[in-house]
Amino acid sequence: MQFRSVKIFKIRVFLINVLKNETGGVALILVVWIMVVLIAIAGEFSYSMRTEINIARNFKEEEEAYQLALAGIEQAKLELLSVNTNEIVSLDKDNVLVFGKNEKEDEEKPARKDDLGNGSFKYVITDEDGKININIESLERLKYVFLETDIDSVEVDTIVDSIIDWRDPNDLHMLNGAEEDYYQSLEEPYSCKDGPFDSIEELLLVKGMKEEYLYGSKEEADEDEENVYEGVKKHLTVYGSGKININTASNLVLEAVFGVDTAGNIMSQRETGPILTPVLNGKVSSEIFTVISTGMNADGTIKRSVKMVVWKKDKDLETLYWNDNIIE
Repeated sequence: MQFRSVKIFKIRVFLINVLKNETGGVALILVVWIMVVLIAIAGEFSYSMRTEINIARNFKEEEEAYQLALAGIEQAKLELLSVNTNEIVSLDKDNVLVFGKNEKEDEEKPARKDDLGNGSFKYVITDEDGKININIESLERLKYVFLETDIDSVEVDTIVDSIIDWRDPNDLHMLNGAEEDYYQSLEEPYSCKDGPFDSIEELLLVKGMKEEYLYGSKEEADEDEENVYEGVKKHLTVYGSGKININTASNLVLEAVFGVDTAGNIMSQRETGPILTPVLNGKVSSEIFTVISTGMNADGTIKRSVKMVVWKKDKDLETLYWNDNIIE
C-alpha cells in the first residue's frame, strides 16, 4: 500500500511539472494519458483491497462456522451423556433418533440446533447399531443388501466376494473376489488390506465398488439411462458387535438379518411405538452413534461440518472416528 501511494505521488509531481513547463496540445495529451494511468492504478488498488478484505472476511466466517460446528458436537455429547446406557433407542415418525419410550405423539422433539453469536449450529445423531457391520457380517446378508439396492447380481457377486477378501487375513481368492495381485495390477496400484474396514468409505477401494453404489444416484435418471441406485451406505457400518437395534434398523437391514416375515412384523409393531423387548438376537438399545454437526454464519452462505462416531460406555464417551472437514 505504501509503495502504491509513493508511486501515485510521483506521478502527480510529474503532472504538475508538465503543466508548468509545457503548453498546447502536447501538454494536454500528456495530461490525458497520465490521468488514464492514475485511474488504472486507483482501480487496480481498489480491486486488490476489496479482494483482500473479502478473503479475510471469508476466512474469519469459516473459522467461526467451524467453532460453531464444534459447539454442536459438544451439545450432542451432553445429550448422549444424559441418556442411560440401557435406554430404549428408536426412531419417531419423522425418522428422528429419540431416547426413551417416547410414547406420546405430541412429545417435544430434541431441538439439536441453536443460535450462537453471529451464527448457528445444528446436528444430527444416527445409530450405528441399526446397521450391518461389514467387518463381521456373513456373505449372504451382505449380498442381500447390495441386491436389494438394485445393483446387478453379477456385480454384486464381485463386490461382496471382494469385501470378504479385503477383510480376511489370507491371500486366498473368493470365486469372484480380489487379492493383492489384482490391486497391484491397477494403473495406480495399492495393497489389499487383509484387515477390517476402518470406515464405510473404504469400500470404494474394493474391486467392483462405485460411488453411486455406495452413496446412491444423485439425480433421477432419464428413461434411456441406467438404473437409479438407492445407495448402501445408510444400511452398513464398520462398528458394533453385530446385534441389530430393531427399533432403528431399516426394513432392508431387518430383512437381511431376520427374514422378510419377521421384518414385516417388526415394522408393524414400530408404527405404534418403540419395541421394548428384544426379539431373536436383536436389541432395543444402542451404544455407538454418529454425530454430524454443521456450523454456519448468519446468512448460511458459509458452512463447516464435523463428523464424530462415539461409543457410549455408561457415563463415558469414546471417540472412534473424527473428521473435522467433511463435505455433505
